[in-house]
Amino acid sequence: MSSNTLNALVKGVAAVAVANCVWVLIRVDPNTWEFAASAVAALVGLEVPAEFRRRRAARRQSAQN
Repeated sequence: MSSNTLNALVKGVAAVAVANCVWVLIRVDPNTWEFAASAVAALVGLEVPAEFRRRRAARRQSAQN
């Protein structure tokens, strides 16, 4: 299994865990579509800051060269 595939699986599991925690905290039993939408939102919420960090690091690296 490649590192990209493994990384994608880890991110997906983390997103589902975050979505599950939200539903538990607000004490609501979501239907399938609500849970799927919240998992996608959690994945986006986890990925956006990581992408900003990667871009900032790439800019800093290119500025040093």
